[in-house]
Amino acid sequence: MVRRFRGMCFLVVLVIASVILSSLVTSLSYAEKAKVTILWRDDPDEVPVLDEIIKDFNSTHPNITVEAIVVPYDEYDPKLFSMWAAGTPPDIFWCAAESGYVDHAIRDMNFTLDTLVNRDKNVINIKDFYPAAIEGATFRGDLKGLPFAQAYTAIFYNATLFDDAGIKYPTTNWTDKNWTWDKLVGIAKKLTKDINGDGKIDQYGLLDTRDLFEMAWAWGGDMFDPNVYKGYPPEKLTLDKPKNYNALLTALQKRVDLVYKDKVSPTPATQQVIEQMGPPLKTGRLGMVISGDWSIWGAMPKNYKWGIGAVPYSVPNVKKVCLYTDPLEIARTSKHPNEAWEFIKYLASPSAQKKLMEKTSRISSRQSLRKNYIEKISPLMVNTKQGLDQVLSGAFKYCQEDAEHTVFGFYKLQSVWTSETDPLWLGKKGVKEVLDTMIVKVNQAIEENLKGIVVK
Repeated sequence: MVRRFRGMCFLVVLVIASVILSSLVTSLSYAEKAKVTILWRDDPDEVPVLDEIIKDFNSTHPNITVEAIVVPYDEYDPKLFSMWAAGTPPDIFWCAAESGYVDHAIRDMNFTLDTLVNRDKNVINIKDFYPAAIEGATFRGDLKGLPFAQAYTAIFYNATLFDDAGIKYPTTNWTDKNWTWDKLVGIAKKLTKDINGDGKIDQYGLLDTRDLFEMAWAWGGDMFDPNVYKGYPPEKLTLDKPKNYNALLTALQKRVDLVYKDKVSPTPATQQVIEQMGPPLKTGRLGMVISGDWSIWGAMPKNYKWGIGAVPYSVPNVKKVCLYTDPLEIARTSKHPNEAWEFIKYLASPSAQKKLMEKTSRISSRQSLRKNYIEKISPLMVNTKQGLDQVLSGAFKYCQEDAEHTVFGFYKLQSVWTSETDPLWLGKKGVKEVLDTMIVKVNQAIEENLKGIVVK
């Protein structure tokens, strides 16, 4: 009887030990297979909050370990493509540097997320995201990333300078037909001043930072075919069409006029001097800037009041500005797509999005959190909360995703047109001469981009 009891005890202990050992092996095995890497840029505002979100996620998901690989902005794309070439891509990445999600999709680098979104539709609530943000992460009808942050285009202004000049603030109504380019230039002239009386301008009225494709949009044209924005590589610029050519020709002339005719914008040399003092709007040397909302990211000087307004009509009934969407992508060859998706869901969740907005100045891709963004920035602005809501509504309605993200090989093309238009901004060449030469050079760059890829 004692032997039988001892034998039973030994058997029970053996079974328990086997279970424990099996659990440990399973746990270790799963922990290893659930290591998820995310490639990030070394943004001083983004990285601390990312680390905090990762820490929270890891503590609540014991079977998944997320690790961030943080690299300088200039090294982001080289790191991404070298990891991909080596067969060890990060599980999660995004268009944090020069290449956009379309570049990644054409190279077959990113996972299609539609199935995962549909599976977890009650958690994701895709309808809560701005439609333009979802469109800005869609490649030929397939969702290639889940947006986690946005930037929008508007007029950002120094309200104190408006008050000093006795000028009414820009409207927040994007459909105000009286708010035109000429009205904007007229206000800029009143804001442009020689403050110390030495015969040199000390305070400029306007800086328009929009890229060439945005300028073409504003004047009713386009540099690219509509299919290009859906994910098909451009075969040439569409500036051979008179409407598009004339739109960009006019836009370029208007930009040059700001500097050399109206004298409301600084020359390139003067702008460099201002930028040495800090972001132009924050220096007190500039009344208005048309740009992305990064003009108000970070601490704003407390000795000035600030405001946000709608971008005016450049031509009647045409209104299109740039939206900048940052979608999180999963590597197509990731060994842990489901675990990577769990973290993406977490980072795009309302709670994590609130934390991201609290710790940075970025607006969420979720419409339901717009009020939180307004609460954050309203103490800095002269706008009412209703006015801020109106300007944001327009910015997300009259927009199209940044060509940087949607045009294949964008940065190579941009580097060409930037170089070719430098003589224009310096006042050394005329608009038509510069534009005609630029078209030829950019089309050559497009041909180079098409080499080595399979166009589908």
